Amino acid sequence: MKEIKASTLYFIFFIILIFVISWAMPQVDTNFKNYFESLYWSIVTVSTVGYGDIVPHTTEGKILTLFLILAGTIAVSLFTAVVTSNLIKKTIFSLKEWEKMDNLENHLIICGYKPQLKALIHEFLKKNKRLTIKNIVVIHNSLTPEIKIMLNELKYVKFIEGDFSEEEILKKAKANKASKAIIMAENNETSDSKVLATAILLKSFNHNMYIIAEIINPKFESYLEKIGCDEIILSEEYNKYLISKAIIDPGISKVIGNLIMNENFKILEKHSYENMTFKDTFDKLIEKNIILLGIIENYGNINKFKIEYIKEAEKSPNIGELYKQIHDLKNIKTNNIIISPNNDYIIKKHSALIIIERT
Repeated sequence: MKEIKASTLYFIFFIILIFVISWAMPQVDTNFKNYFESLYWSIVTVSTVGYGDIVPHTTEGKILTLFLILAGTIAVSLFTAVVTSNLIKKTIFSLKEWEKMDNLENHLIICGYKPQLKALIHEFLKKNKRLTIKNIVVIHNSLTPEIKIMLNELKYVKFIEGDFSEEEILKKAKANKASKAIIMAENNETSDSKVLATAILLKSFNHNMYIIAEIINPKFESYLEKIGCDEIILSEEYNKYLISKAIIDPGISKVIGNLIMNENFKILEKHSYENMTFKDTFDKLIEKNIILLGIIENYGNINKFKIEYIKEAEKSPNIGELYKQIHDLKNIKTNNIIISPNNDYIIKKHSALIIIERT
């Protein structure tokens, strides 16, 4: 801002200088017959055109000419610099808009990029109207043309160029304030190690963050579970299983695909069926045109359960019971899925229902 003010003042001074010298030249040099002729000569001189049809003859006139040439050179250089600087700033600013992380909170961090990412973002925002996430931060090694197109189309998506497994990059993405994170697997030998390192960093920033990690090698699943990763996607294992299942049960791939894409296929987290049997809950829901498929025990984030279990344990007057609850807490398994349990299965606290709504 100060630079712009200084430039403006110099240009005003320079314009005044042209008029002053144009007035002074006829006074000190007889080769300049009138003010208009002098003004014409001044403009031709400062614009570096220099026709040479009018030139100063006297020493005073030549001194004023030198002074005008120096001032003109500075003015032209300054003008070029200001225009170029503004154009560069405008270009950089348009890019930096994607990196503006001010007031980010309760956002989703996507670590990595795949060609289907734009469609994925569109899909989950369209399908899940309950989603409270307002901003999405994508982290990738480079700003590719495909990412540029996505950023231009999706104004609520931010972008950070860099390695998502680095602490400084995750700090820039405001990982401490994010509510969810997706870590995508890359097609290289160190992909799963990088996913694990990123998950550890994200949990160190925010224990309550819900992390979905995609890995290639199944052996990393146990490591991710130990650090409290909420969902682990074994992309290649799923593909192998789906293909083999399709051979045994033809049409199963279409069934699973339609089920996932069906808007009525949902997980019901908040409900009033705690301590009821599976059969009673099934019967109650069927009256509402809802089919109960299964249960997810300890649904959600591991740290949420730790806090709640500890609070409940503290209320117990029995030290032995307190110790047992804390010991059980170490072995708790989150998001434990039970499809079509026995009729007498009791729906426990912190359980979610897997349902299909009938339209």
